[in-house]
Amino acid sequence: MKKVLLLSALAVFALAACKEEKGVVVAKVGGTQITDKMLAEKLQNTPPAYQNYVNTPLGRKQFIEAIVRENIMIESAKQAGVNKRSEYTEALADFKREQERQYNEYRDGLLIEAYLREVHTGITATDDDIEQYYNENKAIFDAPIEYTVKHILVTDKVEAEAAYVRIQNGENFDDVAKEVSEDTGSAMNGGLIGPFKRGDLVPEFEKAALELKNNELSGIVETSYGFHIIFKVSENILPPMSSEQAKNEIKRTLEKERFDKWFETATQKLGVSVDPVKSESVSITNNAPAPEFKTNEAVVGESLEI
Repeated sequence: MKKVLLLSALAVFALAACKEEKGVVVAKVGGTQITDKMLAEKLQNTPPAYQNYVNTPLGRKQFIEAIVRENIMIESAKQAGVNKRSEYTEALADFKREQERQYNEYRDGLLIEAYLREVHTGITATDDDIEQYYNENKAIFDAPIEYTVKHILVTDKVEAEAAYVRIQNGENFDDVAKEVSEDTGSAMNGGLIGPFKRGDLVPEFEKAALELKNNELSGIVETSYGFHIIFKVSENILPPMSSEQAKNEIKRTLEKERFDKWFETATQKLGVSVDPVKSESVSITNNAPAPEFKTNEAVVGESLEI
């Protein structure tokens, strides 16, 4: 008998807990119960001024009536079979896929952001590192160089060669850049980028640019971005920089070098491989613009600039 009473007490307790979890039923529309918990959740998505109004007797009455009307429409639509129609179910499936895509992007971005903080701790340049770099490269800071260039970027070497021939045959560099360069950020300006200092760009591009004289055209230069044709616009010698003046620049350079080394090690460790034949055959149907060739000071991935 005691056992029966105990089970009955537990059943009553479980039922009460279930009701408490679902909330107090305020209204019913067909088979749908509207609880105070549901109303509170709805209210969270409204402006603070409206939330204050709902706390008045009239506001609370109007708010509940609005939720009831909404549920009348929902229940009526279900009874009419709208929820089973293809246009409804397909739109709902599309929305679900988009929500999943956004969730996955947020998840991965959050993971990268959290890990980058750890990586950055291990590559941070100290004041001693910066001072040592300054002393070892004092000639660069005694006569720092600033240069401006134009460039054409394509991902196919054959296209680069064709563009190079056009310029060699007398076509205007700016016009060819506007027509064929895949760096959309600079193409509209005839390929113009800069000014830059030493260490700002990826080594292959910078080496070729610094070897050019003003108004001189390079050959085809390959970087991780693709194939470039570079035209040097100007090069200026700037006033000497003290170690304090160069501090931020050196810190950025050292940390980028260290990150690149870390990234190369991680790439080798993971055994990364890309099938060039299969990657070239991939069809991308959305018309998203090509990535711009611009300054990016975030320490993530390899970039033409820091």
